[in-house]
Amino acid sequence: MSKKGNAKRSKGRIVAIASAAGVAVVFAALIITNIFVPVKYLSAYLVARGERQQGVLTVTFLDVGYGDCTLCELPDGKVLLIDGGDGAYANTLSILRKLNSRGIDKIDYLICSSVLGEYCGGLPEILRCKRVGTIFMPQLENEYVTQAFATFYSAAHGSGAQIAYSSYAQGFCGEDYFFTFLSPSQAGDPQGFYAALDATVSQTNILNASAVMWLEYAGTSFAFTSSAGSAALDGVLTDYEIITQTCGDYAPVGDFSVELEGCDVVSVPGHGSAQCSSAEWYDVLNPDVAVISVGSNYSDYPSAQALADVCSAVDQPLLTQVRGDITITVTAAGYEIS
Repeated sequence: MSKKGNAKRSKGRIVAIASAAGVAVVFAALIITNIFVPVKYLSAYLVARGERQQGVLTVTFLDVGYGDCTLCELPDGKVLLIDGGDGAYANTLSILRKLNSRGIDKIDYLICSSVLGEYCGGLPEILRCKRVGTIFMPQLENEYVTQAFATFYSAAHGSGAQIAYSSYAQGFCGEDYFFTFLSPSQAGDPQGFYAALDATVSQTNILNASAVMWLEYAGTSFAFTSSAGSAALDGVLTDYEIITQTCGDYAPVGDFSVELEGCDVVSVPGHGSAQCSSAEWYDVLNPDVAVISVGSNYSDYPSAQALADVCSAVDQPLLTQVRGDITITVTAAGYEIS
């Protein structure tokens, strides 16, 4: 064989070896990456990272279709995430992309507000991808109340995060802001909504055991209502006057107090379900802004009844299905919607 032929064969071997080495490097990189970031979400990390402002509260109702996920960037730099959508790949990817674009590597407070899949379905993947300080979750004896909640429950207890419970008057606070639960009551209450759900798994009991939450900063307040049923909303109207927030380890110090009549922004519960509506709720809160997290669904939410109740207080509710992500930025001067 000629020297020319030998040279060609040598060159071919070099190319083959180089190609194999390249494949090995890529494969190894993917394995290493997957330890920290699941490869299927890699594109969510290829985003420009913005900087967060101190002294500003930013609340973003994320467009996750027929589901709920609300990102709250607190004025002291901490992060509160309420729910994680339904777990569909596109929705989880969108949530992770948003977190990364805001430079969020750690979620200080993660809340599972409901056992329904469109609220907690995406939380296990978020726990896999992000560090979490404290998880607030329903205080139920029956962790298998829904499959989605059972999966989240397992992920939460295996995450290393501190576990706390979503129950009346629990919460946390910082300088000039506080967060607290208005409902449900604690699991030990034999007349409470958690006890009812542990006793009988029904749609009504699931809805009533969903969290109602309050966040306030610089005179601007938000009522987050998850999928709270009508009875739960009416119960808050009966009990809220005794809630005074104190600031400690999930046992709310300070002189913060909830005044429902001063609510500025309310999330409409249950994507606008008639089962989650209360005309009196909107009469008392009389909010300036109402947000409905909703997408394509089999029940054509929001319902006519829910819209009628909401529109008794606001001219036009804001729908994520129409506007996409809805961001409300709060400063000492007030708030802006974008």
